Amino acid sequence: MTSPDAAPQPTGRRNAHLRKTVGDMVRSMAVVLAVVFVIVLLAWRPLPEEVKVIDPGPAVAMAATQADYLIVAPEGLSDEWRPTSARWEATAQSSDSPVLHLGFVSPSDEYAQVSVAGTASERFLAEQTSGGAPIGTREIDGVVWQEWQSEDRRSLVLIDEDVTTIVSGTADWPEIEELQGSLEPVAG
Repeated sequence: MTSPDAAPQPTGRRNAHLRKTVGDMVRSMAVVLAVVFVIVLLAWRPLPEEVKVIDPGPAVAMAATQADYLIVAPEGLSDEWRPTSARWEATAQSSDSPVLHLGFVSPSDEYAQVSVAGTASERFLAEQTSGGAPIGTREIDGVVWQEWQSEDRRSLVLIDEDVTTIVSGTADWPEIEELQGSLEPVAG
């Protein structure tokens, strides 16, 4: 037996932890920080941009004064319908005919739009309905509208002579119908 005053004797095994250096610690921290960075990068989700609400009035007024047909636009929608775009200009498929385009974010945060144009070409219909096809009809306030649908868009289409009114978007049918129901003639 050894006395309590005796100095500890080495066991013959080297202690690997005694040889660690500051460099070893820095390398270990770099590996840990790299793993944390990758986890944060994969989990990070940017905040969605705030919806920029615009005043569609000037585009609607311009369309009403320049068009040689009746312009309709939404009237009386709740504040939950946020207008985000408004323009009176030709589109790629409107045969140089200006189109009143009014874009909205619906109450369920989906997209919805109203398009009014003096053309009823197939190319224009395909452009405004996202390549949709007729799936039926729906009578609304005594007027028969065509229902069109594509993979990601629902549309109500009214062709009256050469004037086409389209209410469409990614919103569900009840919101598309609500937007359609708000359309009122605009005095020019």
